[in-house]
Amino acid sequence: MRYVPNRKSFQYDVEVAWDGRRASTLSAEGRPSILSGPPSDFPMGEEDRWSPEHLFLGSLASCTMISFLAHAEHKGVDVLEYGSEIGGTVMRRVEDGRYAFVHVHQRPHVVVAAGQAEQARELIGKAERDCFISASTSAEIQNDWEINER
Repeated sequence: MRYVPNRKSFQYDVEVAWDGRRASTLSAEGRPSILSGPPSDFPMGEEDRWSPEHLFLGSLASCTMISFLAHAEHKGVDVLEYGSEIGGTVMRRVEDGRYAFVHVHQRPHVVVAAGQAEQARELIGKAERDCFISASTSAEIQNDWEINER
């Protein structure tokens, strides 16, 4: 894969400590640790741990939010509330037979100051484009934005 020459690059590091079964503790310098393991529908899955699948969806939703909020701040859009629901489907891909997220459905709900809804809607494409996590997956991502004013 080719990359566009760029003066900016970003590096992120995470440590994984195996617990002796199929679970682990994820840590990164200066951050609280997260317990991770398989989802409960897999062998040795535990309901109280974040699965890689849940972490992926949470990463995508939070990245979209951060991207939207950055563009809103830059354009002077006053965001009063932001929330989102996200779900994804994992199944075998036709092209290679591997299990992967093939579809993700994200539903961001945003409330902006009165008179700014149209300006906020103009930021959606940029927010979706600039999320590093969505750019890093081949899953189809469906975004159904709801933007209201207060």
